[in-house]
Amino acid sequence: VEFGSAEFQISYEKYFGERNSSFSFTPSLILKENFEETKSGYQLMGQYRIFLSHLRSDEGKAILGFYNIGIYGGLYGLYFDYEEDYRHGWYNNETGMFETGKFHKDIKSIEAGLMFGFQVDITERILIDFQVGGGIRDTDLEDTRAYNEEDYFYYDVFDPEYKGVKPKLGLQIGFTF
Repeated sequence: VEFGSAEFQISYEKYFGERNSSFSFTPSLILKENFEETKSGYQLMGQYRIFLSHLRSDEGKAILGFYNIGIYGGLYGLYFDYEEDYRHGWYNNETGMFETGKFHKDIKSIEAGLMFGFQVDITERILIDFQVGGGIRDTDLEDTRAYNEEDYFYYDVFDPEYKGVKPKLGLQIGFTF
């Protein structure tokens, strides 16, 4: 897992009714450059949430002094567009030498799934949002390295190249206005 993956993310959530439902839009930008690799890309994610319960302090239902605790379920979808230039080394059996090459990959993915979570409004304006769920991710991968080697490529759920059933876990800190 590469924490701090050179990704900047910001989110906007619009509530409907008396916070009965909401729509959240989260764009993110990926940029990283060093000697070994150059990464760039973006991701767009939308979430529709239906709040199943609220415990609000202004209605006399406060727990532990929090302003509001909301439990929700919902749907999410995302689009991911990413490219990477990188170096990779291998041992050449014919020459007996270690060789390196420069390669390029393009990744485009779509993902959709279900999620459940809860929002805790610590105060009237500051909230923490925790969510868990999962979905299915379909990835279109073009990698120049795949044409030069006969290696088996294994991608796990944390890799941008991953295709399949994917868990989703999120934690956000936000401000209401």
